[in-house]
Amino acid sequence: MKYLIFLCYFFVISCCSTKYITVPLTTPPDIYNPGIVYTEKDIINEYKRSLMKISEWQNWYNVQTNIN
Repeated sequence: MKYLIFLCYFFVISCCSTKYITVPLTTPPDIYNPGIVYTEKDIINEYKRSLMKISEWQNWYNVQTNIN
C-alpha cells in the first residue's frame, strides 16, 4: 500500500514540476507549387526546383530543431 501511495505521489509531483519552454518558430519557406511542364527540359527544371525547395525546408527544420 505504501508503494502505491509513493507511486501516486511521485506521479503527481512529476506532472506538476514539468515546465515547457515555448519558442516561437520562424516562418517556414513557401510551399512548392510545380509549374506547367511541356517538354523534357521543363521536367528537369521542375525537378531541380523541387530539390532546391526540399533542401530549403530541410535547412529550415534543422535550424528550428538545432540539428546539425
